[in-house]
Amino acid sequence: MSAPAVSVVVPYFENQHGLDRLLAALALQDHPVAEMEVVVSDDGSAVPPVLPPLPFPSSVVRQENLGFRAGAARNLGAGASSGEVIVFLDGDMIPEPGFLTALLAGVRDADDGHGALAVGARHHADLSGCDVPAVVEWISTGSAPGARRLEDPQWLAQGYERTADLSRAGTEDFRLVISALLAVDRRLFERCGGFDESLVGYGGEDWDLAFRCWQLGAQFRHVPSARAWHDGPDLAGRGISRAVKDAETLALAQRIPLPSTRGAGVVFEQPWVVVRVGGHDDDAEAYLSAAHLLRDTDAGIWFVDRKDVPAALAADPRARAGEPPREILDRALLLADVHAPLRLEVPLRVWCAEGESEVPGLLSVRDLRAVRRGESCPDRRPVPDPGAPVHAADTSTRLEDRVGHAR
Repeated sequence: MSAPAVSVVVPYFENQHGLDRLLAALALQDHPVAEMEVVVSDDGSAVPPVLPPLPFPSSVVRQENLGFRAGAARNLGAGASSGEVIVFLDGDMIPEPGFLTALLAGVRDADDGHGALAVGARHHADLSGCDVPAVVEWISTGSAPGARRLEDPQWLAQGYERTADLSRAGTEDFRLVISALLAVDRRLFERCGGFDESLVGYGGEDWDLAFRCWQLGAQFRHVPSARAWHDGPDLAGRGISRAVKDAETLALAQRIPLPSTRGAGVVFEQPWVVVRVGGHDDDAEAYLSAAHLLRDTDAGIWFVDRKDVPAALAADPRARAGEPPREILDRALLLADVHAPLRLEVPLRVWCAEGESEVPGLLSVRDLRAVRRGESCPDRRPVPDPGAPVHAADTSTRLEDRVGHAR
């Protein structure tokens, strides 16, 4: 039997009423039932969900209750599914007829060979008093006894308008991708490693996933015709505490190396720019290059042809030996390669702000998203003179005469 075109993964926790309504809405989709499946992924409910008779294949997978682990639940469901496109629908979402067809078209239209994420149009209503027949009436006609439309979040609408429904998205627009109604092609999902399961508690796992997919070269799309209803208000109306949102912000600061997520001045394991340093056998030259490269920049350096870092750098967590790990490269924005001892008259972040560059035999800076999309084109610059912002170090001069210049 061939794999279905789409797998719908529903993270679940003790909400049978919501699941019944969602499944009834999925049964009304115009997508061929032979080309879809539903996997309900239970995040440790005391009583497992019950699936009614459905016109498409469906199953339940479960994980232990170790706290709110939405990302892990989604990964579990995705792993138990087989569709070429995975659609994630939260248990309090109710898709309109045509939702799946429109969302799948959005993924396929956006995919230019590097993968795509498509997010549907989330609208809000108070459906708390609606049973399954009333919800079916609401999504079919736009009205139902006891139902009331609520205000949609303006920040999302403004973001989609600014980015032309994400077709002109940029690095910061991962915030416009929400996992409540998200579609992603399976190859991209597996290539990025899925949701980060170390994120436990409310929020952040969808933004983290979107950021990593963006860095891998994926395209984003918002599909206004893929409409679904959230039972209840947007986050601002749900009474989510400041402490919960602050915890999300702190978690993302460790993972997404942008000034907008982490500010400046704190050292994180995940740097903004990964620097691979070669040709530095001499401890003094390695130390001086590191002092220039790390100055006032969110950077991490890896001495790729050394077994260890100089003793003078051993206490600095930003300096390491060997190749940078894949999980670090997947989240970094820039990759710099240093081929010989150098001096920087400006911080590396200032040099990088000018865009991709290459100083033959000395330094190259590349945008990692552009590299993965095959669009990297460094500005080739001649070997600079001693007065240029970047130039070769004078290795004939003693360390004590040069160390004060690495400021």
